Parts: sequence; structure tokens; C-alpha cells
Amino acid sequence: MQALGLVWGNLDPVAQNLEEIRNEIPAPTQYGARLLLDQWRTRELRGGFVVGRDVPSRDLASILRNIGLFEPIDGTDDFRVRLAGTAFMRRFGRDITGLSLSKIYGPEDFRERRESLVGIIRSKKPVIVEVKVLRDTRTVMRFEGLGLRVLSPDRKDVWVMGGLFYSDWL
Repeated sequence: MQALGLVWGNLDPVAQNLEEIRNEIPAPTQYGARLLLDQWRTRELRGGFVVGRDVPSRDLASILRNIGLFEPIDGTDDFRVRLAGTAFMRRFGRDITGLSLSKIYGPEDFRERRESLVGIIRSKKPVIVEVKVLRDTRTVMRFEGLGLRVLSPDRKDVWVMGGLFYSDWL
């Protein structure tokens, strides 16, 4: 099916022969990823990046579509997607807001994603990755992912804010 210029069959992660290759990189290259990381670092120096206070904000208005928020469930056994901008719809082929990671990914991919989010919470450091999504051997999507430790609106819990920033060249 084609909608809004995108072929959803090429983007649906449950489609056959889809593989995601992730490589950690030292610094973001996409404008939006650099903006988000700079804003996060500034707020970390002032006591932390707080959901509801620092996002949404005017400073991040141009990249809100690229942001997702992940809330831990039962300690960190799973994570619920509290917010997923339209960039996540492009990646997953549907709105994932409200879903848990275990419902989005299969068992092996879920374990990897969960461990990644837990690592971000524990390390307190940003994680920046370059991601290629392949079908067979053909690249169908390329983006930078950014994972950041943030505080929940009541500042009692730690969540993860993620960003997806696409490259138009494959």
C-alpha cells in the first residue's frame, strides 16, 4: 500500500527479510540529533532533563516529530512507549504510542532493545547509533538514533528519550 509517498510494505518491521544493523558512533551528524543532544546536555547541567518541563518545549519544536519517550514497566522488565513522534511511524509502519517493547519486537530483538534502554538508564550517558534497515541485501532505510536518560514528570523515575533522525540517501 502506498500512502503519503511511502510504501508501507517496505517499512513494516514484521515484513519478511528485514534486518536492522546498528553501529555506535561518537557524535551525531544529523542536525536534529545534534540539537537534541545539545539541549539535553544543557539541561543536565541544571539538574536534569525533565519530561513535561523540557519536552515539549519551544527549543525542540522543530524536532518533536523525531522524539519518543520510553517508560520502564515493572522495574525494567519492559518499557512502554509513552510518546512516539511521526518519525517512529515511518520506522514501524504504524503508531506505536502506548505499546510495550515486548509487543513491538520479537523475543530476541526485544531483549536487545530492553538491554540497550537499561544501559542508557544505568550509564547516564547518551547513546548515538547509526542504523541501516535492510531487506535482503538492499538498504530500505537509514537513520541516526539517539538514546538519552531523562526524568519522569514527577522527577521520581528515570525514563529514556529516543530520537530518530533520517538520512535521505540510502
